[in-house]
Amino acid sequence: MSQTKSQRAARKSPSSFVDATDLLAELAADPEIAELAAVERAKMRAADRVHAMSLAMIRNAAHLTQTELAQTLGVSQVAIAKTEKRPDMLLSTLNSYLSAAGARAVILVELQDGTVAQIALDQAVEEQSR
Repeated sequence: MSQTKSQRAARKSPSSFVDATDLLAELAADPEIAELAAVERAKMRAADRVHAMSLAMIRNAAHLTQTELAQTLGVSQVAIAKTEKRPDMLLSTLNSYLSAAGARAVILVELQDGTVAQIALDQAVEEQSR
């Protein structure tokens, strides 16, 4: 049985560069593999949607209106609306919002050596304010 160019390239030693473009094209052309890949992509998109929860969704899950959350934080409803639409904010702002909604954030940080550190946002913010 003769091997394709991409199959031969894939067998090269790990220390040499392998351009897998041809191999990937061959695999994608196989209807069975393409179908499996499409199923996995759909699963990944669904998982992304589950984890992409907005601040408004967190507030709603806590059964709070913007006005109620604003009163807890001592700010205006407009300030809450603006916060929920921000693409970026200070960690202390995020921590205050989550705390007022009865939530708590935990950040996982993976270091270069593969070690995973867990940081509780409320504790990190508290340490920074000392």
